[in-house]
Amino acid sequence: MERETILQRITDIENGISQIQRILKTTKINFMAFPETYEQLTSEAAMKIERIACKFRHIIYSTTNITKPALMQKVSEAHGIEINYTDNIFSVTLPSLLPKKHKPMNSEFIVDPLYYALEKYCSITKIERFRECVVCFAHIYSEDTPTRRVKDYDNIEAKPVLDAVSIFVMVDDSGRFCNVYHMTEYGKKDCTEVTVMPKNMFTEWLIDHEKMQKNRTEFFWEPS
Repeated sequence: MERETILQRITDIENGISQIQRILKTTKINFMAFPETYEQLTSEAAMKIERIACKFRHIIYSTTNITKPALMQKVSEAHGIEINYTDNIFSVTLPSLLPKKHKPMNSEFIVDPLYYALEKYCSITKIERFRECVVCFAHIYSEDTPTRRVKDYDNIEAKPVLDAVSIFVMVDDSGRFCNVYHMTEYGKKDCTEVTVMPKNMFTEWLIDHEKMQKNRTEFFWEPS
C-alpha cells in the first residue's frame, strides 16, 4: 500500500476519533438536562468506535506481516469470547448485547473475531454437528439496566451470529432443522449467550436454566 494511502486512512481514523470526542463531550453536557438523548448519543459513539476498530484492522492486514487469522485470534481474546462444549451442549458467550436491527452497525466488529474463535476451538475439539437442534439466545442485561432499555426480540440483529455459529456446529440453520428461542435475563454485566443443543434436550435444559436464573435474580435483588 502506498504511503499517501496509508496516511489518508490514518487521517480518516483521527477525524473519526475527534468526532467521538465531540459526541462524548455533548453527552456529558446534556446528560442531566436531556436524558432522552443519552441512548442516541452513546449509540452513535459506539457505532463510530466499532467502525474505527475495523478500519484499524484493515490497515494492519495491508501494511504488516500480521495475518487476519492471527489478529482475529488476539481480538477474540481481547473481547473475552468464551466457548464451551459439554454433555452435547455447545455455548458461546459474547461480551456485549447484540445490536438493534437496521442500525448502521458493522457486524464485522464482532462476527470476524467470533468466526476465528470458533474456527480455532473446533479445530482442537471434536464436535458432532447438530442436526435437529434448538439455538437459544440469552440476552443478558446488567442488573442495573432500566426496563426501557430492554429490546424487543424482533428488533435484535441475531442472524450474523447465528450464521457464524451454524457454519461450525450445525448441519443447517433453516427452520427445517433448527428452532430458535430468545430469552432475557439479568446478570453482572451485559453479554449474550448462544447455546445449541439437540431438540430432545431443550425442555429439561430450559427448566434447569430458569431455576438457576431465578436464584441469580433473587441474589441480585436481595434486600440490604
